[in-house]
Amino acid sequence: MRFFTSVAAACGTLAIASPVARDFSEEISVTDFYVHEALINGTTEATVDGVSFLLSGENATNLECSAQTGIPSEVFTCGDSKYRFALYPGESSSSGFTLRLYHELGLAVGYYGAGEVPTYCRAGGGPTLVCGQTVTPVTITIDSLPDTA
Repeated sequence: MRFFTSVAAACGTLAIASPVARDFSEEISVTDFYVHEALINGTTEATVDGVSFLLSGENATNLECSAQTGIPSEVFTCGDSKYRFALYPGESSSSGFTLRLYHELGLAVGYYGAGEVPTYCRAGGGPTLVCGQTVTPVTITIDSLPDTA
């Protein structure tokens, strides 16, 4: 009995002294980001009607993500993966878009994060604009922490 008690005490001390390090975040790389906009009846104002980009993360490499959507958008799945996204107006400037990213890790468990993707918009032929990513790649960190914003 003394042997068992001594071994249990030693193991408990080791467990307390050397906690297992876990990373509760994921770095997502966004490349080839494009937003398609339709000009409104001869004006210089445009509405978003599509987005596409490539996503690379812990469980994906150059995963194609796209949707025909307005802004702000609903949440869309990238292919048949566990990665999802939503598109919002840029927060810091009029020349970018905010991309919200999600990675489902299990039932009601996952990572979430958002970051701005800077773009430059040019004529896309006809009454359209194409906005392309100006910084490549854009890295967005997603995690399981509560949103502080």
